[in-house]
Amino acid sequence: MKRMLLIFCILLGLPAALSAFSSQGIRCGSDLVSPGYLKYEVLQTCGEPISREMVGEVEISDSDRLYDRRHSRYRSQGSKVILYIEEWIYDKDGLYVLRFEGNRLMNVESVRKK
Repeated sequence: MKRMLLIFCILLGLPAALSAFSSQGIRCGSDLVSPGYLKYEVLQTCGEPISREMVGEVEISDSDRLYDRRHSRYRSQGSKVILYIEEWIYDKDGLYVLRFEGNRLMNVESVRKK
């Protein structure tokens, strides 16, 4: 009886676990594209999106992102860098919204079709 209850609980939780995993990336052919990829890598792997849209920008200090290798420290000159936020939409076994900050993929969100 305990074994049946355990199997039932596992099967009940499996769809939720799989849907949470799918939001971590998008499958293009046999490859999984996930946060951290660069725009050109996403284009090479998944092809052209069905939509591209500039949705905003974020201003950051260069010390947040830039590392000075010669002096082995982060630069902190107080200058600002603007990263443009762009969303690409793919239709790959469902709709996926890929959000880029600058040139880097930051988030993949699965969206239900209406």
